[in-house]
Amino acid sequence: MNTLQRYIFGRIAVLSAGTFVAVVVVVWVTQILTRIDFTTISAQSLASFGLAIVLMTPQLLSLLLPVSVVIALVQVFTTMNSDSEMAVMSAAGVSRGTIAKPALIIGLIAGLYVIVSNHFIEPRTSRALRDVLVSLRSDLLANFLQEGVFTRLDKNLVIYVDKRLPGNVLGGIMVSDTRDEKTSLIYYAQSGNVGKINGNDVLVMTNGQVQNKRAEDGSISVIRFNSYAISLSQFGSAESANFYYPQERDTVDLFYPDPNDRVAKGLPSWLRGEIHRRMTDWLYPILYVLIGLVVAGQTQSHRQARLYAFALAFGGALAYKGIGYTVYGLNRHNGDLWWLFYAVPLGGIAINAFLYWRGITLRIPDPALRALDRFGETVRKLRVRQARARAA
Repeated sequence: MNTLQRYIFGRIAVLSAGTFVAVVVVVWVTQILTRIDFTTISAQSLASFGLAIVLMTPQLLSLLLPVSVVIALVQVFTTMNSDSEMAVMSAAGVSRGTIAKPALIIGLIAGLYVIVSNHFIEPRTSRALRDVLVSLRSDLLANFLQEGVFTRLDKNLVIYVDKRLPGNVLGGIMVSDTRDEKTSLIYYAQSGNVGKINGNDVLVMTNGQVQNKRAEDGSISVIRFNSYAISLSQFGSAESANFYYPQERDTVDLFYPDPNDRVAKGLPSWLRGEIHRRMTDWLYPILYVLIGLVVAGQTQSHRQARLYAFALAFGGALAYKGIGYTVYGLNRHNGDLWWLFYAVPLGGIAINAFLYWRGITLRIPDPALRALDRFGETVRKLRVRQARARAA
């Protein structure tokens, strides 16, 4: 790269890193604030929660890094337009390829990280995150349940404790488990506590009963027990303690799944779809860079450079990613649509590369801009009237 390209590369790289760090910090703070009650439980649980936040970071990096790049790219080029740097470079005969090269290199770097993360980092951290969450839920039952409060552990899983007794004993336990569409289970027990059996965390209930209602015929059966143990790993998944979703499995396991695995037998297209997703996700950072170049990477007037450039670039990136998620959902049940994984990003890259190399800039049409200006002026006048009315 020449001096100009290094200049553009450095500005985009620094701003991308800053944008990404800021967004990740916001996500971290949001996660911590939504679980602020964890500060009242054991240090071990708090450490597990911190580990869960760290394990989420690789997934955030793959998701947010490409978006951070396109935000930084639009910011850099709109600033260069407003400072007349783009106009000077255009007058000096600098080609669009020269301007695009540093941005595309950053997109390739982001794409390389995405493909490495998809195949080697995210599957391992996702499995570890699931295990940590199961451990956290165990600690939740042991230390965090409040007296007289219905605590929702899962979408269709609720536990109620009437009172906490000395020695970490729970009194008056009720557990409602409706995760299975065919049966509805309700556990009642006079007392219980959380402990370990053969190294597994369990909730041991004493002097109670299990009410089982079948959805198909409405019949109810009741079983009384003196002692009943529920594995807390059940609270991690409605189906199986050791079950991992395709996105949590190593790539080699997707190519050669266990023949007895229920996903491999019931939804083999889900596994194949996950393979194709991992093979194509790295194309999206390059696509996002080209979208940013089409929106802001050419010489424009100050008004054109600033107005709605971020909305166009960010909206375009979200639209392509949304289509990608839709394709993933479709391939979960119909493996014949696998080619869409490649058609969406490659088609987007071809379209935006053509637009940029032909010098076509996407922007809000002037009539729409005028309509938005009129709307903004109307809103401003209404606010002025309201302020005067309050003052009177």
